[in-house]
Amino acid sequence: MNTKEYNELVEKQADGLYRFILKNIKDEAAAQDIVQDAFEKLWLSHEKIEAPKSKSWIYTAAYH
Repeated sequence: MNTKEYNELVEKQADGLYRFILKNIKDEAAAQDIVQDAFEKLWLSHEKIEAPKSKSWIYTAAYH
């Protein structure tokens, strides 16, 4: 995954990921933190992750 693909993923998935986490934990601040942490982990591993699998990866990371 390159920088452009990462940025596109953030733009397309951040809101949906936030709503997914918020639905499960019902705490806005914690949901924001979880989303931010998940995207940070993705960035740290972005060279190892293929772009087509990044959406699944980010949702799984945030859920756990």
